Amino acid sequence: MGIVIMKSGDFQALMERIEAIEKYIYQVEPKQTPLQEIWLDNEVVCSYLKISKRTLQRYRSNGVIAYSLIGKKTYYTISEIKRLLEEKRIMRKAER
Repeated sequence: MGIVIMKSGDFQALMERIEAIEKYIYQVEPKQTPLQEIWLDNEVVCSYLKISKRTLQRYRSNGVIAYSLIGKKTYYTISEIKRLLEEKRIMRKAER
């Protein structure tokens, strides 16, 4: 470990910059991912839709639901699940 010597004015300027960065960090709200674009894995989707992994596999194979494959893990967006539910919705007679 070494010792750094600097003029007090330079040190003060450095401290002001650090404080400005700190203020900026605390003022800026972190950008949140829109709920529609959150990715869920097989386990969560099967649990949410109350279907088996095999049924979800069949949906993928038949092109019923869009998905992404990373390694050996499959992911689905919430918007895709909502689209699937809307597409498969059965209307009551009064709504037709």
